[in-house]
Amino acid sequence: MVKKLYPLVTVVLLLPLTLTAEVYRTVDEHGNVTYTDSPPADQNKVERVEIQPGPSAESISDTMERNRAIRKAMEEAQEKRLEKSTARKDRVSKAEQEVEEAEKQLAAMEELGDDDRQQLQGGKSYIRPEYFERVKKAQRELDEAKKRLKKIRGY
Repeated sequence: MVKKLYPLVTVVLLLPLTLTAEVYRTVDEHGNVTYTDSPPADQNKVERVEIQPGPSAESISDTMERNRAIRKAMEEAQEKRLEKSTARKDRVSKAEQEVEEAEKQLAAMEELGDDDRQQLQGGKSYIRPEYFERVKKAQRELDEAKKRLKKIRGY
């Protein structure tokens, strides 16, 4: 059995040596450059070209693994950015709704009702202080809602 494997191992070990061919570069009298694997008859303008071996299988495997890891990290980062963007849009939308509600509330509070006037003798009337307090409170709530929206938007 070992005797049968010996020629096979020898061939496998010597195979890479036979696959490495030499490359020659020649320039003719007109300046034309030719590359060939056998040396031409005119040895005057012949130059042997060293060809670097390609990457090893291990190097290719490492590079592919590194590329996979980079691609995965990019996809994860993109997902996080998308999640943050969606969450931010949701927060902005909610803050905008709060501003709209506060504006509606302020408009409703600014309307004078029958209870907001106090009648005096002689037909005169004045607006009760509670009305102004109610409007100020609604205005403060609107201002706070606008500040929250501005903060969320980032300006």
